Amino acid sequence: MTKRLFLHLAAFLCAVLTSMADTPQLCRLNFSDTVRTYRMYIPDGLNEGAPLCIYLHGYSSKTRWVKDLNDAADRHGYAICYPDGAPDSKGKDGWDVGYPTQYNMRGDDALFLKALISEVCSKYDLDRENVFCTGMSNGGDLIYQILYTEPELFKAYASVAGLTFCKVYLNKSLTSPVPLIEIHGTNDKVSMWNGDPDNTGGWGAYASVPVAVAAVAANNRCQSYRQEPVATKNNALHNVTRHIYADSPSGCDVELYEVLGGAHSWHDKDIDTGEIVLSFFDRYMSKK
Repeated sequence: MTKRLFLHLAAFLCAVLTSMADTPQLCRLNFSDTVRTYRMYIPDGLNEGAPLCIYLHGYSSKTRWVKDLNDAADRHGYAICYPDGAPDSKGKDGWDVGYPTQYNMRGDDALFLKALISEVCSKYDLDRENVFCTGMSNGGDLIYQILYTEPELFKAYASVAGLTFCKVYLNKSLTSPVPLIEIHGTNDKVSMWNGDPDNTGGWGAYASVPVAVAAVAANNRCQSYRQEPVATKNNALHNVTRHIYADSPSGCDVELYEVLGGAHSWHDKDIDTGEIVLSFFDRYMSKK
């Protein structure tokens, strides 16, 4: 074996081992009459009673874990749980928010998440009082649905490229103040910034992102609004503006990160999304 071939092989094995080390552990949960799966990321030396963040993946997404969220968890001392959605009529995993292909789903995502929280907090000795939720795309859609139906399920929420469907926005009411951030690109062709009330995209009619976020801010009785530019990465492609709805009597503020020209993504090429999410959650941590 030549020295060059040996070096290439060593580099390949190193990359594989590093990837395996970075991949969260696969776990199984008996739920109802099914077996559901999830992955855990537990930072080295995580304290007992640490907070838990649940990440909800996008529709049929191959990426079920997020490196920059894990990196932020290392810094902030969170456990991250990555549950897998259930298959729809096309066999694509997701969360039941009423997509046309999801007619066969049972709509029990909130019940599943409750069972998941109970198992994970018990199994890994995590703090049940400090459980948070973030999600991308379809996962963000479910977050808005939970805000209207089970708002107290999590302490705070962070949606990325998520939507509020009109069937929820028009027919249900927000009942409890909830802390929320939304991170969204203005050039998102999947979850359009200006909404799709006529359902031209076929996912279902949904409200515009500013309207959906403002509805949560109004429910929280936020009394002030301001906007400011956000520092982006050195190689960032887009400018980012942070819209802040503050001074809620409950302390439940709302923020919208507007990625100018941004497409449908986690937006970690422009900003430290994981850091932004967990820093926001830190503000709503119950202190012992």
